Amino acid sequence: NAIGPLIGLWIVATTREIESSAETPIYILLYGGLGIVTGLWAWGRRVIQTLGEELTTITPTSGVCIEMGSALTVLIASNAGIPISTTHCKVGSVVFVGRFRAKDNVNWSLMRNILIAWIVTLPASGGISALVMYGLMQLVKS
Repeated sequence: NAIGPLIGLWIVATTREIESSAETPIYILLYGGLGIVTGLWAWGRRVIQTLGEELTTITPTSGVCIEMGSALTVLIASNAGIPISTTHCKVGSVVFVGRFRAKDNVNWSLMRNILIAWIVTLPASGGISALVMYGLMQLVKS
């Protein structure tokens, strides 16, 4: 899902300049596609089960509402220039549609766990990135 930053790094590394018009090599796009397919194969079923069965019950009608709501949210945010997570939009749509359908139709303890994971992810990925950067800087100094 983060092939854009990889392409940016590749362009800067190969051309030694920042250009927005540089062409993207097909092998980087294929690498990104392979990553997405691998992720779907490894965790897709579990994610779908968690959101579609454990978090709330989704019917065909509520599924359409979830898709429309999350797509509209992404469209509005993108047009406003706001970076937004499609995953967060989807989970938010699932929760709100589930809550709208019935008062006790949402597994709030599971939603709490999802929120905790989201909160922990930001500092954890930042810390790991800082360690990688530190290691690379030490490597370059040598």
